[in-house]
Amino acid sequence: MIRRLLRAPALLAFPLALLAGACTERLDSAAGCPALCPGQSLEILDTVIDPAIVLDTTLVGYPPVGFESPLLLAARGDTLDVRPIVRFDSLARLWTPANDTLQPITRVDSVSLIVRLAKTGLPVAATYFIDAYDVGDTTLVDSLPATLAPLFVAGRLLGSLEVNGATLGDTATVSIPLDTARLRAIITTPGQVMRFGLRLRGATGGAFWITPSDDQTNGPRLRYRVSPDTLVAPFVVRPNSFTPREPSFIANDFPDYNFVATAPDVRAPGRVAVGGLPAARGYLRFDLPRWLLDSTAVLRAQLELVQDPIRGLDDTSKVVIRAQLGIAGWAVTDLHRAARLTAGPAFYVGDSIVVAPGDSGVRRFEINALLSTWRLVDGRQPIPSAIILRSEGEGYTPLAARFFGLNGPAALRPRLRVSYVPSIRFGQP
Repeated sequence: MIRRLLRAPALLAFPLALLAGACTERLDSAAGCPALCPGQSLEILDTVIDPAIVLDTTLVGYPPVGFESPLLLAARGDTLDVRPIVRFDSLARLWTPANDTLQPITRVDSVSLIVRLAKTGLPVAATYFIDAYDVGDTTLVDSLPATLAPLFVAGRLLGSLEVNGATLGDTATVSIPLDTARLRAIITTPGQVMRFGLRLRGATGGAFWITPSDDQTNGPRLRYRVSPDTLVAPFVVRPNSFTPREPSFIANDFPDYNFVATAPDVRAPGRVAVGGLPAARGYLRFDLPRWLLDSTAVLRAQLELVQDPIRGLDDTSKVVIRAQLGIAGWAVTDLHRAARLTAGPAFYVGDSIVVAPGDSGVRRFEINALLSTWRLVDGRQPIPSAIILRSEGEGYTPLAARFFGLNGPAALRPRLRVSYVPSIRFGQP
C-alpha cells in the first residue's frame, strides 16, 4: 500500500512555514512584525461542501483485455470461474536435422504446456486438476465469453495435470502433458494455431495466479520434441497472437488474457463500485466553489464516502482502494477512456485506503493536493475536476468495495470536508 503522504502535519507545514518565516514570534497575531503582516491573525476555518460531486459513475473493464498481470486461474463453485487463455498462433514447423537441410517437422512427441503458478493467499486444498482445452477456433471472436464458453467441452480436452496443494510451494513451475496426436496434427498442418484455455478443477474451490507471457523467463511456453534423438534439444515456443487484425497493433496485446466465465457483479443502483472481475473503476467529478480554489489556502481536504458492504466472496479479505487524479482534458467525452488517463506517481501520488468488501462506514481520502491542480488558469479550468477510484488488485482479484453515490440516501452521499484559511497577503498594506 502506498503510504498516505498527505497527513495533517504535512498539510499544515507549507502554509505555516510561510507565516513563520515572516512573523517568527507568534502565529496568532502579527504584532511582532508589523512591516510584513500588521494585525493579521491565522484563523482556520472548517466547512463541509455538500454536494461537492456533480457526477459519479461506475465503469467496468479494467485493465483492458490482454493487460492482466498476473493471470488468474480460479474455480469457486458457481460464484467465480476465471480461465486464462494462452495463444500460440505461430508454431515452429521447420527444423534442420544433423548434416541435413531445413525440412518440415513430421514427428512430434513429448508435448507439454509449461506455466508458473503462485498461491493467492486463499486456503489450498490437497488436490487440484488443471485442465487444458483446445480453444483455437480463429473463425470466432474468441475473446468474447459467448464464443469461448462452448469450447470448454470434453471433446476438446488436450490434457490435465494433478497438483498436490499440500506440497506446492508459494510458487511452482508445472508442466501439463498434452495429447501428442492432437498436437502433432496441429503442428504439422500449416496455418493451424494452438490456443489453450486453462480451467481449474477440484472438490473445493481454489485460485492460483499464473505468470503472464510478458515475463520471458517464467511466462507460459509450449515444449515439444521433433526427433527421437535425445541430443536434439526440444523446441520451446512462446505465446503470440495474430488476431484481432484491426487495428493491427491490438494483436500484440492478446498472447494471453483472462476469460471471466463467472464472477459476482459488484455494482448496485446509487453506488460507486471499485474492483471485482472484470474490474470496475469509480469516476467522480467535482464542482467546487471558485472562492475555495482561488481565494483560500487549503490546509486539509477530505473526500468522505460511506462504504456499502458487499457480502459473499471473501468479504473479510483486505483490498487497497486508491484515489488518482484524472488528467483527461475536456475534449475526452468518453468516460471509460477518461478513467484510464490518470496522473503518474511522479506527478501526483494519490491517497489510498485499506478496506474489506464486507465493511461499512465512513471512509476518507485526502485530496488536498488536488485542489491546486483544479485552480483556474487564464479564467478557465484546464482539466475537469475528477478523481478515479481503482483497486490495487485490478484484473487479478475479485475483491471489491462499494460506496454510496449521488443517488443514494441524503445522509450517505459523498461530501468534502475542508479546513482552510483566507488568502494571506504579505508586505506593506
